[in-house]
Amino acid sequence: MVSVVARPSRTKQRLEQARDWLQRMRAGEKLFVLSICLVYVLHSIWSARTVMWFLVAPVMLITVAPYRNLVPMLKSGVFVAVAGFLVLILGTSLLGGDTPAPMLVKNLRYTAAVLTFVLVVAALVRGDGDFLRLLFLVLAPVAALTAIRDVVSFSGWSLEALFTNRLQGVKGLTVYYNSNVIGVMFAMPCVGAAGVMASRALKRWQFAMLSVSVLILLGAIVLTGSRGSLIAALLGIGISIVSANWRLATAIVALVAIAAGITLLTPLAGELLQRRDSLRLTLWPIYLEMAMLKPWLGYGLAFDTQRALPDGYMVMNAHNIFLCALVRGGVLTALALVGIVLTSLVSALRAWLRSREILALALLATCLAATSVDYEIIPTDLGYLYILFWLPVGVCLGAGLVTGHRGLPRRCPVNAEAPAAASPTASSHVHQPGG
Repeated sequence: MVSVVARPSRTKQRLEQARDWLQRMRAGEKLFVLSICLVYVLHSIWSARTVMWFLVAPVMLITVAPYRNLVPMLKSGVFVAVAGFLVLILGTSLLGGDTPAPMLVKNLRYTAAVLTFVLVVAALVRGDGDFLRLLFLVLAPVAALTAIRDVVSFSGWSLEALFTNRLQGVKGLTVYYNSNVIGVMFAMPCVGAAGVMASRALKRWQFAMLSVSVLILLGAIVLTGSRGSLIAALLGIGISIVSANWRLATAIVALVAIAAGITLLTPLAGELLQRRDSLRLTLWPIYLEMAMLKPWLGYGLAFDTQRALPDGYMVMNAHNIFLCALVRGGVLTALALVGIVLTSLVSALRAWLRSREILALALLATCLAATSVDYEIIPTDLGYLYILFWLPVGVCLGAGLVTGHRGLPRRCPVNAEAPAAASPTASSHVHQPGG
């Protein structure tokens, strides 16, 4: 009897070779980092979106195979809560009858984009223990250089203009112009850099580069005058310190102290303290009363949420993601958003308990501190909401699925002159408990 062994087709062989090459080159990780950096560097968001949807997504679709690897992520509480929230906010808008069909179709596409982004982040975090180090080792310096560029362009080298006006975006340079949005855009890489410093092995030049980046980004946040972003950044940095030994914790605290000292020597401190209240206590009851008029279906995605306060000041939304969700999609949509936060928190705590991964918890805390006093979470294309909210959610999802001690790198800086055998690398699998 002659046995015939089936050989894989040439197309399948080429696909496997392409997958192996992409995995060796870490193409998915590098293209993802590039896409996020482009959001900061360029004044047009379309370059970042092109890289994300036409390069990152296809590469991840190839490298994530076999696709059964996606099952734990699709079944996780975090992803189910995200999908439930997006379906509910679309469904309530549809049932409310006031949202035009083209807008519903557009938001359906945005929903697919958000789900894809969350899965991509989770897959990268779960599959590559070095991904978060790579992300913030690149993103934090890029954001810091962008902050310097924006400060110089905005002030025109005038200290008086810098200290008497809140830092805003510059036409032709930045995607966003709102001071609060710019502040939170700087807060996320600032916290990420602090978390990497506290929990990853770094060479001395890398540690120094991230230290300078944290200092610059903290200064830029202060210049925006966004108190919510500043509090969020400080909270995230404080949580990052939990994972550090006393030397690293002292170094991170010293960076914050230096930034605070510089701030106190300028008119910025008085501006932050003397500025009138943020009007949250005035506007929240107005939006809560609105929500109670349509508690089940809300007002839909097409509804204009701008409102005039008693003093005539116009506000864009409820300045709280849960209240905004209540206004847009009713009680069930708001509860689904609460579900995203709670499942992400559980996943972040699981990551901390299993492998001492602190970045998920730090990024989530930063996100929640910022979104409790501003912003609105709705389906959108790639933009600042992805960095502020969906990135921490994806990180929590991926980190929570890592089983056992994957082995975070040692937290002491690596001496560049030390022998390779004696120095753990960034992808070391030797776990060192918190000191």
